[in-house]
Amino acid sequence: PRRIVLVRHAQSKGNVDPFLYEHTPDPSVPLTATGWQQAVEAGEKLKAAVEADGCPARLFFYTSPYLRCKQGMVQAFAPEQLLGVQEEVQLREQDFGNFQDAQGKRREKLERLRFGRFFYRFPHGESGADVYDRMTLFEDHLVRDINAGRFGQGCTLVLVTHGLAARIFLQRWFHWTVDDFLAVYNPPNAE
Repeated sequence: PRRIVLVRHAQSKGNVDPFLYEHTPDPSVPLTATGWQQAVEAGEKLKAAVEADGCPARLFFYTSPYLRCKQGMVQAFAPEQLLGVQEEVQLREQDFGNFQDAQGKRREKLERLRFGRFFYRFPHGESGADVYDRMTLFEDHLVRDINAGRFGQGCTLVLVTHGLAARIFLQRWFHWTVDDFLAVYNPPNAE
């Protein structure tokens, strides 16, 4: 591929209302109206960047299976510009547990800061290290597909995922240490 682009999902209803997770499963949380606009604008921005190369746009999208990652961005592209759109379970959000008590989750996130953001495992959920393990599997498969010529020359791979998953992708890809990872924070929505 010509490039690999990582995009954090646009603003979701969970980003503006943490109490939503008390009754809505995380994979079902949709974008807000602002989020839809952000996602479409991110798609247009990506399209302009790809077309600025002077080559025809040829993109392959990998998305988290979470609803907020599958909404909005792909609509910027004509069907003939898309080599494929594949939902990839390994790109999902860090598991914070099932239905979440917002007050309890706030306490756990403070505890995570004391314990260490990478190794802290949420009760009934995952640690950053757990996400690292599944991202390792994803990257191994991605490299195998690249080496096998699945995408062809000059295409753009787009990963629409979550903040932590994107950072851990970069950690694996660039062989960052845990300390390097801890120096980086989530990008804004739709960036």
